[in-house]
Amino acid sequence: MIIDVHYHLVPALGRGTARHMAKYTVEAARRVGLDLDLEQCTQEALETFADPEGEHLLKRMDDAGIDVTVFCMVDNYAIPGSTLEAARVANERAAAVALRHPDRFVALAGVDPRRPEAVDLLRRCLDDFGMKGLKLHPDHGYDPVSPESFALYEIVQERKGVVLIHTGPILPPGRGATYAHPLLLEDLAVDFPDLPVIAAHMGQAWWRDWAGLASVQSTLYGDLAEWQILAKRSFPLFCKDLREIIDRVGIEKVLFGTDGPVLDPVVSSAEYVRIVKSLTERSPHGIKFMPEETAAILGENAVRIFGTFLP
Repeated sequence: MIIDVHYHLVPALGRGTARHMAKYTVEAARRVGLDLDLEQCTQEALETFADPEGEHLLKRMDDAGIDVTVFCMVDNYAIPGSTLEAARVANERAAAVALRHPDRFVALAGVDPRRPEAVDLLRRCLDDFGMKGLKLHPDHGYDPVSPESFALYEIVQERKGVVLIHTGPILPPGRGATYAHPLLLEDLAVDFPDLPVIAAHMGQAWWRDWAGLASVQSTLYGDLAEWQILAKRSFPLFCKDLREIIDRVGIEKVLFGTDGPVLDPVVSSAEYVRIVKSLTERSPHGIKFMPEETAAILGENAVRIFGTFLP
């Protein structure tokens, strides 16, 4: 089974948000030597990223051989006009997509802990809408270990859900990276010992800090979302870093994720799956991956975390 644990479902998309997402695509393309036009990417995002019924995602999964996708919503209370009603509707629409395809999708709620109604909104997402956990973006400017954040973790732990938290510097450069450092997650394993926490991107440039923490915390995991950019730009370095990560923290901590759809125009999900599958055969001299390791990364590890939510 192949499971993508990190995807952003976009039920609706305006031009402003499409342009913002396209900037990520253009910056990622630049890092692999591609020159994409921002306006063209914005238009393509408007046409392909918006996916109110999940049909684009299902096709993408089928093309890549992905069996299950864990998709998440994003809530940023700091954006003008980001009302409680808008956040509720977005989460409810995403949850409905997952409910229509329970054999293919797992939905995580997007709830900004700064929102005064955050606790009630998260309870509604989990209890009424059927979502299975929480996605946080502390890079939006809030502390992932604030009392407000802890109140949300408590709810997710009580319901035996999963938390996915952005970690790592912002792409393209922005503000908020201070709150996205993986070392800030240290207290979660102490205060929430039964809560699986996935550090999205494994801290990116700070992956060694994440690895140091994950090596001693049994409930802290990391996903390979955005690592496909490094894999495409420098496959030998990708292999070297991934081998070191596995040796430091154990194969069971590494999960496959794509951060789609924003990176799909640069490295498709199908290509990324092929890259991971090829590790056993293509890795450079002196670096070796076993077939059971690639199988664990692509899905077996995620089954242990999300197993109760899978068909």
